[in-house]
Amino acid sequence: MTWPEISTEDFPPRRDDEPSSLRQDIIDELSDHFVCALNRELLKNPDEKVARQRVLNQFGDPIKVARQLWLDAMKEKIMSQRILVGISAVMAVCCIAVVGIAWSMMKQSEQVNLKLLERLAAMEEQPRDAGTQQILTQLEQLKAEQAAQSESSSQEMNPITFQLIQKEEGGKPAVGFSGDLAKLDESGVRVSFRVTAESGPDGRLEFGKLPWGKYNMTLRAPWREEYTTGILTTIPGRKFEQTIYCPDEAPGKVPVQFQVNWPEKPTGEAEFLLCDFRTVRGSLPVKTFRYYLGSYRRIQNCHWSYRHNMTQEAARGVYLIDVQNQRATPCPVAEDGSFTDIDFEKLVWQPTVETLQGEYFAPHCFLLRKDELTRLSKLNSIKAFGVIVRNRNSIDLKASLSPGQGMFISPFETLRVEPKFLSLLKKMSHDASQEIHAFEAQEFLVRYDATIQGPNMWEINVPDLFPITRESGSLSSDR
Repeated sequence: MTWPEISTEDFPPRRDDEPSSLRQDIIDELSDHFVCALNRELLKNPDEKVARQRVLNQFGDPIKVARQLWLDAMKEKIMSQRILVGISAVMAVCCIAVVGIAWSMMKQSEQVNLKLLERLAAMEEQPRDAGTQQILTQLEQLKAEQAAQSESSSQEMNPITFQLIQKEEGGKPAVGFSGDLAKLDESGVRVSFRVTAESGPDGRLEFGKLPWGKYNMTLRAPWREEYTTGILTTIPGRKFEQTIYCPDEAPGKVPVQFQVNWPEKPTGEAEFLLCDFRTVRGSLPVKTFRYYLGSYRRIQNCHWSYRHNMTQEAARGVYLIDVQNQRATPCPVAEDGSFTDIDFEKLVWQPTVETLQGEYFAPHCFLLRKDELTRLSKLNSIKAFGVIVRNRNSIDLKASLSPGQGMFISPFETLRVEPKFLSLLKKMSHDASQEIHAFEAQEFLVRYDATIQGPNMWEINVPDLFPITRESGSLSSDR
């Protein structure tokens, strides 16, 4: 099921001057950030419910964030309509303010002149040395007042600076990285304002003096890689400095070898695994679906996420594995990422395939026979299907609108379950009306790492589906 659940109806009423794709673009971008954050949390704790709650604690209600992003995007248009109406009033206020400031300065000047005349008159009655000493004393008092005012002002505003270093302590300065610093309200959700900066030759990212409080920063490399901090808190009267370790270059291509472990594989079972590392996202009822792929790199204590360019074959994250011969090939997909029917004779098999370096989360795997490769395009129209879910201490049955992380899916054949076992599942779940086509368990939510050092041996452990086997019956094709 798509998470977080955001629709175009969660936004404010549509405006005539609003771009037609703005709401969907915000939903896609925000969903991508939430999914990336969820995947990072799953690295720390495999409990999806706890991981989701941590993401919500960090970013807040996704609907509120989406509405704020919409407001930020439309703010210029909204304000431009109001400027024409309010410009006369603003000019009038400005004129009044100028007159008031001039009057105030005149009054202050008069008071200063009067005090100077009084002091000069008093000094004439005193000896020359005493008058000189009085002037020096008054100058010291004036300096003390200015210092007190300066200290009071500095306590309200705090300099915020980040030192960016490549890879490790003592590394070169990270140059050309852009930062987006957002001031948050007390709840840590609503954005008050944003400030941007770029790291210079010394690797320092300086945002200047800003009000104390809560902040959140997104740091972007010159390529498609970014790092998001948690909530940062600045204290009155104290400057804020933090060191962030950054990658020194974009992820490069590395070879990966797949090993499929299928203990006691039944005769006539799937000959191929189609491993898809992408995230499938869509919106209903419009039924538009998009594919995303993200990987991560750990630079010291920082997790940098990389959104792949899906037009490059090595960055698509879809692989076809020959289970019998333990070989693989990048699976051909259409330009929009959808599946296409495959001519088996045109496939080029290799012991390894290329992918971009980084950490990847578990794919969803389709169980296929050779003759089923010629109708892979049917995967693009999958309707909701039943999934058996096995957790540490329980087993359940649910419905899914799209393939999910760690699922093993039989798209062209249903999973036949023993009657007693199926009856037990249906008693536990109200989603049991769907045909069962998939299996999911927490032990398959593993992480795969592709490094330059290697060896990059990715093991796919097919679950023992007992008492479950496959039988004829394909997924409905009405997504």
